[in-house]
Amino acid sequence: MRVLRNHSMVIIFIVSLLMATEAQSHMMVAQHGTINMVNNGAFMVLSLPISAFDNIDDDNSGHLSTVEFNSHRAEIMAQILAKVQLHDNNGLRPLEGLMFSLGDDHHNADTATQLIVMGRFAIDEKSAGWTFLFGLFGESAEEKVMNMSVKRKATNQKMAFELTPNNASQKAFSL
Repeated sequence: MRVLRNHSMVIIFIVSLLMATEAQSHMMVAQHGTINMVNNGAFMVLSLPISAFDNIDDDNSGHLSTVEFNSHRAEIMAQILAKVQLHDNNGLRPLEGLMFSLGDDHHNADTATQLIVMGRFAIDEKSAGWTFLFGLFGESAEEKVMNMSVKRKATNQKMAFELTPNNASQKAFSL
């Protein structure tokens, strides 16, 4: 029964992400992110600057076009997996169901300066020592700060913190 419930949660999450991708690109504030820990999943949404990614802005415009986005999906995914991580006492937690889309700059529907990133870290809710590591900071001063909020449903805990290139990791809740 528990396995079925966990699979149902994952399916609901993925369907919600598919339906909310367009809406989410309008609603997530630049340089902000959330992680919601529910059962055995830590569901993450981030708004990341295009300038944080290496070799994806082919015309060096500071904006990512739909063409650039589509041609660099593999590089974007690899950089997210390498630089956005959640660890616990057992090591690196896998990031599953990674999805990303162009953010909405309200200037041009075909380009963006932000990417909206969504995914689920597989966690053991009984584990301890969670640490969030982040390494996708942009070039401008405002892009060098990432504001995060983390919620843990099981214990009704909440926390907020800022990450910077000099302080790129944060310990989260302990049991």
